Amino acid sequence: MDRDTQLKAKEIMRRYRAHKRASFAIVALDAVFLIYMVIFKWDYRMDAVMGGFASFMLIISVFVTYVAIVAVAVLVEMAGAIKIDSALYEQCDPFVYEACLDGLHVFFYKDRVVCLHAMAQYYQGNSDRAEEILRSVNLYKLKGMFRLNYYILMSAICFQKGMGMRASELEQSFRNGIKKNKKAQRDFETLCASNNLIRAIENKDYPSAFRFLSERKGLDGAKCRKWTHIGYSLYEAEIYAGIGDKKSARLNLEYVIAEGGRLVYVKRAKELLREIEKTTDGESENG
Repeated sequence: MDRDTQLKAKEIMRRYRAHKRASFAIVALDAVFLIYMVIFKWDYRMDAVMGGFASFMLIISVFVTYVAIVAVAVLVEMAGAIKIDSALYEQCDPFVYEACLDGLHVFFYKDRVVCLHAMAQYYQGNSDRAEEILRSVNLYKLKGMFRLNYYILMSAICFQKGMGMRASELEQSFRNGIKKNKKAQRDFETLCASNNLIRAIENKDYPSAFRFLSERKGLDGAKCRKWTHIGYSLYEAEIYAGIGDKKSARLNLEYVIAEGGRLVYVKRAKELLREIEKTTDGESENG
C-alpha cells in the first residue's frame, strides 16, 4: 500500500472515529438523563398531583425523548460510515476504501465486511482474489443490499471466466432465497438486468443491451452514485463501439478515464480507446 493511500485512509478513519465517539457520548448522556428522570425525579406522589393519565403520558414522553436521542446518535455514526463509503462511491478509489475497511474492528456482521473487501478487490481489478473472498462468506448471514452485491459480483466474475451458465444458476439461487416482497423482487430484477446487459454485449445484441442498461439505471433510481455512473458510461462506450458510433464511444471513454479514479474501469476504458483509435487509423489509411 502506497503512502498516499495510507494517508487518505487515515484521515477518513479519523473522521469516522470522531463520529463514533460523538455517537457514544450522546448515548451515554441519554442514559444518564433516563436514569435521572426515573430514579431521582419520579415518585408515587406525582400520581396524586398530576393524575394517573397525565403521569402516564409524562412517562411516555420521557422514553420517547430517550429513543429520539438514540436515533440522533445512530445518525451521527452513520454519517461517519458514509465517509468510508464515499472513498469508493464518490472518490472512485477502491484502494483507499479497502484500507479503511482494514481499520474497522467489527464484532457483528463480519460477513458483510468480508463482502465489502471482495468488492474492493474486484474494483481494483483482482477478480480471482474477490472470488476467493466471496467463497469464504456465509451467504445466509447476508441480507438486503449485501446479498445483492454478492450475487452481482459473483455473476460478473463468472461472465469474465466464460461461465455464463453459472451466472444463470446464481440468478435462480437468488430467486429461491428471497422473500416475497417488493424490495426483494426489485433486487432480483436488478441482478437480472445486470446479467442480461452483459449477455447482450457478449452476444453483440446492442439494441437489447441499450434496453437492459436503461432498465438497470431505472432500478437504481436516485441511489445512483458516481462510481455507478462510471460503470454505466463504460457499458455505453462498449455498446456505441459495437454499433460503430465511435464518437459517442470515445466521449464516454474519456469521461471514464477522467473521472474513474483508480477503478478497474479506467484500465478497461484505456484498452477500448486504444482499440477504437487503431480502427480509426486503419480506416484512414485505407481511404
